[in-house]
Amino acid sequence: MLLTAACGGTGSASDTVENNVVDVVARGLTFEAPDAVPAGWTTFRFRNESAMTHFALIERLPEGIGIEHQQVDVAPIFQEGMNLLAAGDTDAAMAAFGTLPEWFGQVVFLGGPGLLAPGRTAETAVYLEPGTYLLECYVKTGGVFHSYNPDPATFGMVHEFTVTGAPADTTAPGAALELTLSSERGIVMAGAPVVGQHTVAVRFADQAVHENFVGHDVHLARLTDTTDIDALAAWMDWTRPGGLETPAPVEFVGGVNEMPAGTTGYFTIRLEPGRYAWIAEVPDPASKGMLTVFTVPSGDGGGTDVGRDRHPPPLEREAD
Repeated sequence: MLLTAACGGTGSASDTVENNVVDVVARGLTFEAPDAVPAGWTTFRFRNESAMTHFALIERLPEGIGIEHQQVDVAPIFQEGMNLLAAGDTDAAMAAFGTLPEWFGQVVFLGGPGLLAPGRTAETAVYLEPGTYLLECYVKTGGVFHSYNPDPATFGMVHEFTVTGAPADTTAPGAALELTLSSERGIVMAGAPVVGQHTVAVRFADQAVHENFVGHDVHLARLTDTTDIDALAAWMDWTRPGGLETPAPVEFVGGVNEMPAGTTGYFTIRLEPGRYAWIAEVPDPASKGMLTVFTVPSGDGGGTDVGRDRHPPPLEREAD
């Protein structure tokens, strides 16, 4: 079962958002984050101060839906389905998933900080319109999703926040590296991954619902000489009993969670010499072109970011 630590989101970490930078802290199975966030381009600075790998998926909820609906009507169904999958009863699991509420199909997934190892910090920038949102982590521990809590008196690892105000005429970050994600070509990288700090633009050319019911995204894994790439690929499928289960098989250093077609998210990383992999949270990512191993050579490549350029709101489809 879930760890007995208190779960859910709190309004601490930093209740004040300055310069459109939102501080999000993971402690145990808890998010600490502000309850109100300004509209427009916003950077989520995610610090993982827990002993587990987490991510912070941003979800825009339909009007009239809040954290209580997600915890009562959605989280228990996914946990029931996962329990049935682990027991080998796929038909019953699919029947359970079929009882999800109609409003769940209207949730819009808008990126947020990707998988992050304990003790690390990552920054991800996305464009948000006014509305009600959730941060969610559904990594598993002991077969239980972090966003599910069997204790009805407390929430799982979710945090509700409101985006307020008219979107300001803000600018998107400049980017030294670009990734383009698509169902046809997988993950395509433009730019040289050299030593240094970089902002990476992640452009979603399209989006699709994959066999594990989620869209494609991208996470950056730091590899070692003993990393089992096949085991890493299998771990990315949450529908497997060992999928997205802590501890993670690699050290994750950030990324951008699922976003709609035509949108762009950004994340900032500091690359050290070594082997890395871009990988998506989809079943068999290698066959989809969504597992790419690359090497950062030794030496200072001067990987500095370019200046900030004006950019259209990413909810508008980009020109081909």
